[in-house]
Amino acid sequence: DFNTPFTSMDRSSKLKINEETMALNDTQELMNLTDIFRKFHPKTEYTFFSSAHGTFYSIDHILAHKTILNKFKKIEVIPCIFSDHNIIRLKVNNK
Repeated sequence: DFNTPFTSMDRSSKLKINEETMALNDTQELMNLTDIFRKFHPKTEYTFFSSAHGTFYSIDHILAHKTILNKFKKIEVIPCIFSDHNIIRLKVNNK
């Protein structure tokens, strides 16, 4: 759990992506990793709400190597009323 938005699409505010996150994105690219949720759901959807700032973020990620994306059946955000974070559920193919 990186607790950071990877792209500007992962935040409702217009803040720029910081240097640390850019370095994290570069490392993901070097390792051939991708955010599974964004691959399955390229439209904006958030997993976290900051009541202090009134902003939404997608900061909960599941990463996988790009060559095994066919191993995943479904990934979805499950609302959670007990936390400011939502749950990400990943279903894996058994084949």
